[in-house]
Order: sequence, then C-alpha cells, then structure tokens
Amino acid sequence: MRPMGRPACCLLLAVGVFQAPRCHALQSPATQAEVRAGIEELQGSHFRAAEQHFLKALEIDPSLAEVRANLGLAYYADHRYAEAIEQFQRALKANPSLQAARSFLPLSLAAVDRCQEAQAGLEREFSANPDFKLRRVIGLSLQRCLIRTGQQAEADQVTQKLLAQYPDDLDVLYEAGQMYGKLSSEIYLRLMKLAPHSARGYQVMGQVAAADGNWQKAVDAYHQAIRLDPTLPEVHLALAIQLLLHSPDPDAWKQALDELNAELKINPNSADARYEMGEVYRKHQEPERAIAAFRQALELRPGFVEARLELAKALRQAGRKQEALAALEPARNSDNAAVHFLLAQLYRDLGRTSDAEREEGLFKRLQPAS
Repeated sequence: MRPMGRPACCLLLAVGVFQAPRCHALQSPATQAEVRAGIEELQGSHFRAAEQHFLKALEIDPSLAEVRANLGLAYYADHRYAEAIEQFQRALKANPSLQAARSFLPLSLAAVDRCQEAQAGLEREFSANPDFKLRRVIGLSLQRCLIRTGQQAEADQVTQKLLAQYPDDLDVLYEAGQMYGKLSSEIYLRLMKLAPHSARGYQVMGQVAAADGNWQKAVDAYHQAIRLDPTLPEVHLALAIQLLLHSPDPDAWKQALDELNAELKINPNSADARYEMGEVYRKHQEPERAIAAFRQALELRPGFVEARLELAKALRQAGRKQEALAALEPARNSDNAAVHFLLAQLYRDLGRTSDAEREEGLFKRLQPAS
C-alpha cells in the first residue's frame, strides 16, 4: 500500500522533517560534513546519494539517532520501506522522542501492508501530529489500513474527520468516494442477491438503469417496484423525474404530476417532489401554482438553492420582480453561476446598476466552473 497523495520527496520538503544531530561539538568534522551533504541531497530529491552520505556518517558514529532517522526518511522517499522501517526502529530505540521517526515508522509499516503493527502509531499521529500536511497523509494511510483490516466503522470516522479538516483536498475526496462507493455497491449487491424481485430490488435496478442512461429500462423497473409496493418512498419521485427528463410523450408531464402527488401522499415532507412539481407547473404556464410549489419546497428545505432560483424565475415571469429579488438574495453566497446571472438581471430590472455589474462579474468568474 503506497502512501497517499503527493510524492514522498515533496511531502518531506513540505513538512520540514529533517533532523540535524544535536551536540555538534562531539561530532568529527567528517561526520558533520556527511550529515550536511546528506540533508542537501535529500532536499534535492537525490535519495540514493543522501543514503550514502548518512550511511558514511553512521559508519563514523553509529550512535547518531537523528542521522539514522534521516536515513530512514531517505529510504522512505525512495520507496525502500523495509529499510526505512529498520532505521526508524533503531533510531527510536536510541531516542524515543524523535518526531520524524515516530511519524514515518507507522507510515512505512502501512506502506508494506503491516497495518496491524502500523495502526496504533497512525492513530496517535493522526490525532496529535502538529503538522497539518503530514497529518493528512497519516489520516489517509490510517483510513486505508482500517479498510484493509475490516474496521469499516472506524474507517468511516477517520474519513469524516478528513473531510472536515481537508474539505477541498482532491486525495481526501477521491479516497472518500472510493470507500463509500465500494461500500454502497457491496450493500446493493447483497440486497439484489437476497431479494432481486422485491420492490427494493426493482428500485435498485431502476437507479442503475437511470445512471447508465437507459431511461426506459429505469421507468419499467420503477413501475415494477410500485406494483409490488405502492407505498415505497422515493420510487414515485424517481419515476416522475425520468418521465419529465426523457419521455417523448407530450402528455408525460401529466403522468409525472400523478406520480409526484403519489410521492407526497407517502412523504408530505419531500422538498424534492415539491420542487419537481413547481418545475412542471412553471414550464406549463401555471405560474401561481409553480410559485406555491417552490415556496413549499423552501419551507421544507430553506437551503434548497435550486428551488430558490426557480421561485425567483417564476416570480420574475409573473412580473413580480421585487418579490423575485427578495426570494433569491438569500442565495447570494452560492457558487451557482445561474443564481448570480439571475440576480444581475433582477438588479438591472430594478435600476440597481452597480449591484447588477457586481453580480455579472461573479457570474463570469463562476461560469467555467459551472
């Protein structure tokens, strides 16, 4: 199991873990020269050269625990994890307080799948290591080890902490997606194995078909699920969405409305069903009913940005521009480009030129991302 994220050399440079030996006066000039050269080579990502300098320094004085820890770092960066483990262990035996060795020994153990030995050290360092960047790598390594050893609940806790501390880190997001995606797939496969022809089984089939772009197969599966259990939550909603998105039948929206009403009988608190209903009404020239549906969706979920946006559109179409602005302004901090585009239009409608220009600028910055 390789370490997560950036290459090891970049990690070592970023966190500044190199340790110079103490008591320089007790070292010979030759030892000091080898140590300095080793650190310079390590900082330059010349790992083999660094290893040779540190080995020469240790030949002169084998008691230098800090040098041994640096040799371990060179081996770690060079993906020579077994050698790194040996050097970190010997360094810690001589000086248990060496932070670099305490951090990178469990990382090295995890890198060669010795997760049971690594776990205690990874847990300690993930909770207490003061370096923000290094703690991220330790956390990812710990997450992997917990998954490998079947400790799913503990892996979930570590993943949630990583997502809270590093919400925009690509490695953290990827590993979380991998873990939860695999777990989700395993659970669904178990459900399909136990009861493939149950209402839930057909619901899963519908979701898979919809994700694959086979809308007709998804519709058929959702119909099967409803026949088996008309009160199953979220199936009527999923069926309505597929009909609205894909059906070539010009009257499909009427069937979709029936399905949305059925969903609301099962779950009156479905903000998504209210939202879809509002979209149907807005697109079929029933603005007042659309406005009412979007308002209900927002009452159920005040942070529902898409519902707020569509409510503002419906109000603007009805000529109620000041109400539209009041409905949309709470979403001004959103990174949804469409929100800022509509805000700019509403500000221009109301003669607020400077506000419109500000929102147009935000829209242009966000548009590529959207």
